[in-house]
Amino acid sequence: MTGPRHALVIGAQCPDLGPLDELEEAAGALHETLTAPWAGGCEKDPPSGATLLCGGGLARADVEEAIRRAALSAGEAGAVLVVALLGHGMASGTSLYFMAGDSRAEAPVTAVDVGSLLAQALDTQGVAGVIAIVDTCHAGNAVPDLKSVANGIRQGDTRLSLLMGSGAAEEAYGLRFSRTLVKVLQDGIATSGEILLPEAVVEAVRDDAGTAGQAILRAEFDGARFAAARLWLAHNPRHSAGLTGALLGRVGSEELTRAVAAVDDALLEGQVTTVRELDGVRSGLAAAAPSAERAWALGVVDALDAAARTVGLLSAWPGAALTSGLLRRTLTAVCPGPVDPLPDSSGAELLRDAVEYLLLRAPLAGQRRTVPLTDFVALLAHETGVEPGTPAVRAWAAALGAGIDLNDAFERLHDRTRDMRLRLVVSLHAAVGDEWPETLAAWLLDDGTVREREEFACTPDRAGVEGQVGAALRWASRLASALDAPLRRVEIAAPAPLLVQWRPEETYFGMRLGAEHDVVLRWSDRIQPPEHLWWINNRARSTLRAMETCPDSTRVDWLGEGDTRQVRELHDRLLSGPRTRAVALEHRPPHLKDMLETLLASSPIVLWPEDDSRRVPAEARRCVDTYWHLLPVEFCRAYRDRWNGCGTPRRAPERGHLARLRTVWDDPEWLEFCRWFEQFATDGESPA
Repeated sequence: MTGPRHALVIGAQCPDLGPLDELEEAAGALHETLTAPWAGGCEKDPPSGATLLCGGGLARADVEEAIRRAALSAGEAGAVLVVALLGHGMASGTSLYFMAGDSRAEAPVTAVDVGSLLAQALDTQGVAGVIAIVDTCHAGNAVPDLKSVANGIRQGDTRLSLLMGSGAAEEAYGLRFSRTLVKVLQDGIATSGEILLPEAVVEAVRDDAGTAGQAILRAEFDGARFAAARLWLAHNPRHSAGLTGALLGRVGSEELTRAVAAVDDALLEGQVTTVRELDGVRSGLAAAAPSAERAWALGVVDALDAAARTVGLLSAWPGAALTSGLLRRTLTAVCPGPVDPLPDSSGAELLRDAVEYLLLRAPLAGQRRTVPLTDFVALLAHETGVEPGTPAVRAWAAALGAGIDLNDAFERLHDRTRDMRLRLVVSLHAAVGDEWPETLAAWLLDDGTVREREEFACTPDRAGVEGQVGAALRWASRLASALDAPLRRVEIAAPAPLLVQWRPEETYFGMRLGAEHDVVLRWSDRIQPPEHLWWINNRARSTLRAMETCPDSTRVDWLGEGDTRQVRELHDRLLSGPRTRAVALEHRPPHLKDMLETLLASSPIVLWPEDDSRRVPAEARRCVDTYWHLLPVEFCRAYRDRWNGCGTPRRAPERGHLARLRTVWDDPEWLEFCRWFEQFATDGESPA
């Protein structure tokens, strides 16, 4: 079901037989449905040529060439070819001739032999199957010579599903067949599964009153010996109302109900379960008197339509398989600001809920709704090996009018990747207890790999250490310039007692270290754990994995004065079992220097207030949860705001709470760096 699918829709006018009203509109609607990722899933306008051809300027040779070219392109891609012919048809014997712009009545030699062309397409090497839709008079004559197909070049190793909108001796009217077909594909079929098979679609079209007076026919041929899946016409929008959840999730339902109620409650009757029902709500809103409420409601409907299109794209994702973990990590990575509790669903429901969240809850004021969504798709593409120019992704963006947004998203991703490429690690692990060291070790990491290493001798006091931190930055900056890459991240590793009393981001060498660099504190004991703490890195990795899959939005366990008063009891409690959250202190105990090692051994992430003047308020604790996906870098921004006199910036007033917290943040990147030392220890060597 996930193989490539190509489409070709041709709506040709024949002046000799008279124009067909709204032919172009009918062909366009069918083409849009066949190429929509959430419906037909076919590529739209691939490099091989346009997939929608309409009008009276299409000559017989143009139609034949387009079908042959589409067959060759599908064969090269191993794709299923869906071809549709809408227009005038002429019967001659048992054959159907499709009338082009230069065709003449009662002159078969001037028209397109449909059966012959279908047989050629079926016999094209590599084509995974052909689905043909014929909406003309005498369409029942479109069946190719199947005996010839069975004895052709492929010896019948091919598949055909042919849907015809009239009998061999019948006329067709008003393009009823293709219009009704589009309606069925967009509405879905309640009794069908995830996909709509040709036989089910034909039955649904027959049951619809839209084709009254016309025979709807279907012909099948299946000689494929190794076909991976059956031929299908479209994803079934009704299927999402079954086992995989409703069309709308909690966020979508809430926003739609609120928005419509502000205009007219009567416009929303019951649950919206299909895209067509959503279109009905839009039509009702469009007919209401213009107002700010109507504009808001229409924006919500447009967002939910974009959500359905995006779910369709991701359901047939052209890259490596999507998982719940990948979706959740990507969702948190692209949210541009503080977040409400994120969706706690999984699988297909998480996919839908994440998309709705990005469209309806994540955008910042003044930002287009599609910006977080395109960031999400771009990052998923990066993580799963999908190229930015992939036709399915480009078609999705074009359908949403978000082509430039997607380009911008890939550009931002490239810039972030470039900004994070280099990291400077400066370690004080030569220090003993709360004494300052006589040497600093520095490493420049390039995409996580150590590129250069240097040592810096220093006088064993804060001034001496901070002076050599500036020297290490100068050394790394020169290397970064030679690599033509920016150096943004500086990681300072120190023993627990020094971490309590030192603010490395305020190191001054003519400017603050943290003014233009994101400074992250690490625990240096993880580089070469002391004998009694040999297990701390494995425990930290387990804790980080548990935090990543935490089912709720609470990422931190806050300890009060009653918890920290008895150090021995707290030690036993924190280290007696696995942890699933970070550890934070509601207050700063006077003996923090003595207990920080215990906190860090129990959790890779520890937070505490910068002073002991007051207890951390509830709003600050909530702020940590809502900004969690932006930490620890958001701490760096909060410190800069305070230095610049912006303690409570208008765009993110909560950031002032973060500025009053300190943290050690030993994330997977740091643990991976520490693993480098473990390898040397195994070999009996030392990288230092």
